[in-house]
Amino acid sequence: MQPSRSVMTLVERAVRDFELIAPGDRVAVAISGGKDSLLLAQALRALSRRSDCPFEVAFIHLDQRQPGFAYAQLTGLMARLELPLQIIEADTWSVVEASLKPGQIPCALCGRMRRGILNRWCAEHGYNKLALGHHLDDALETFLLNLLFQRRLDPLKPATPTEDGGVVAIRPLILVEERKIVAWAEESGLEPVACPVCDSFPASRRRDLKGVIETLRAVSPDLHASVRAALYGGEPAALSVIEG
Repeated sequence: MQPSRSVMTLVERAVRDFELIAPGDRVAVAISGGKDSLLLAQALRALSRRSDCPFEVAFIHLDQRQPGFAYAQLTGLMARLELPLQIIEADTWSVVEASLKPGQIPCALCGRMRRGILNRWCAEHGYNKLALGHHLDDALETFLLNLLFQRRLDPLKPATPTEDGGVVAIRPLILVEERKIVAWAEESGLEPVACPVCDSFPASRRRDLKGVIETLRAVSPDLHASVRAALYGGEPAALSVIEG
């Protein structure tokens, strides 16, 4: 169930090129139960065991009291992957639910609250990095959302510090296309945990853009390589492992 060599090469490149992890860092991996966070956990555990860039890694999940969340499935997945999971409890769902307007999608508000709680937990427990599972397709969708609806050119950043700089959110999967993550989950026989809230809202701009991206892939089979180079720099002649 280890990530493929191609995935690890892209993770290593992101960590190196964007200086996401330094020796001695303490990194908390945000685990949602989805395929992205599960692959991220496996990749960072593998990197943490190497001698060229030693760092500490922990795996944390925020229990937001979302109705219908499959906690037994999550704990089963983490046990199968042999990853210890620490649960943080905070009832954000009742706050989000009370704030929603009819038909409003809760993801943005929920995400901001979740990020704030996880950042605070990291600061209080001495973790200077919070690893998130955003991948290359997320980056492309964010770029298109900002272009089409915010009228600005603003790609998803590999690293985002908090205002006080105490905790930095890092995205080690930023160069990895989603289809590689899907393939890993399927080959590993894993059934990721779905979000019972987000998945109940079929209409969203981000979901619509997934269809646009598939259309673009039909026109340009090398779409993801082009996006990776355009947003995050050209492909180097040879990709090496992390340099300490």
